[in-house]
Amino acid sequence: MMAAARGAHDSAEMPDSARVDVTTSDGGVRVTVEGQLVASAISAARETLERALPTKALSRGSIELDLTKCSELDASGVSLAVFLFRLAKTRGAEFRVVGAEGDRKLLVDLALRGQEPTPPSQPIGIVREVGSASIAIAASVVDLVRFVGEVSIVAAQVARNPRLLRVRDTIAGMSRHGTDAVPVVSLLGLLIGTIIAFQTFDPMAKYGAKLQVADVVAISIVRELGPLITAIILAGRSGSAFAAEIGTMKVTQELDALRTFGIDPVRFLVIPRILAVVLVTPLLSVYATLLGVAGGFVILGPEGFTLAQYVDEVRAALTVGGFLQGLAKAGIFALLVGAIGCLAGLRTGQGPGAVGLSTTRAVVAGIVAIVVADAILGSFFYALGI
Repeated sequence: MMAAARGAHDSAEMPDSARVDVTTSDGGVRVTVEGQLVASAISAARETLERALPTKALSRGSIELDLTKCSELDASGVSLAVFLFRLAKTRGAEFRVVGAEGDRKLLVDLALRGQEPTPPSQPIGIVREVGSASIAIAASVVDLVRFVGEVSIVAAQVARNPRLLRVRDTIAGMSRHGTDAVPVVSLLGLLIGTIIAFQTFDPMAKYGAKLQVADVVAISIVRELGPLITAIILAGRSGSAFAAEIGTMKVTQELDALRTFGIDPVRFLVIPRILAVVLVTPLLSVYATLLGVAGGFVILGPEGFTLAQYVDEVRAALTVGGFLQGLAKAGIFALLVGAIGCLAGLRTGQGPGAVGLSTTRAVVAGIVAIVVADAILGSFFYALGI
């Protein structure tokens, strides 16, 4: 109870015999509720309370809610206590409730739990942002390495017992992620070869080396751009599909159902998808490489060079090591994209936007992994002299 002298006094009659008294003093504000504080009375009580509360007095002292004379209190009526609690916290005042015992006290305590206002976030410095991003990237890399290890263990078990492999799903995945990707791979492969030849023809012509454009096109397409373009298409099509499919199963608790029946989701879902993309991606890379090299002749042909001249120049520029380098890159890119897409699906959270977030994460992380792996592999093959 407040010992200070009574100041201004406001009251209002409410529906269902509810009455709210607001008393101000030097020590703060006292709100007394008399009657039934239920759903039908809370709206009018809230309006009267907001009009009667003194703004200046709230900056000091305390706010006290007296429920001694409240004959009935329900879940809607307790919102009045929540309103006063939030108001006291935002103004730096103390809040307390008197006259609430037993079940009524429990109801008020439950309503006030977690109602503390969230303080505004402090601006994060550039050093802290860089540090947080670095920690997140490191955690993602560790998670990916751990997942690749888990997949490797399951793949070894499947290799020892081929009957564990879902052959139909693997073949269906090869069709969906291989055959269905042929049109877009064809278009991009042909155009990339044409663009490279078109951009390098004039500079090479200044030195009388028009035919050497075939060398530039062949080497860049076979060693670098063929596997890279195929892998980026794979990340956009297959990586996002893996994340969306497995993520949806995670949200709908189908993965939990598989584990309940003793079925390993990695063997049941991940292995067929990764195996499918690892098998078809090198083939797509070779196909994109052939079309890219053919795209170079689209520019050199009208300049007076025959197909035989173009093919001889391409054969002279290429080596078996360069061709195997492109195949190796394509296989590694496929493994990375498949693992990242499946991992993003398995790590999908809850909520309506969880699947979309996992899909975006799979595509972005897949493309970044492709570029980083390409740089590492390029340096490695250069050191080997391939």
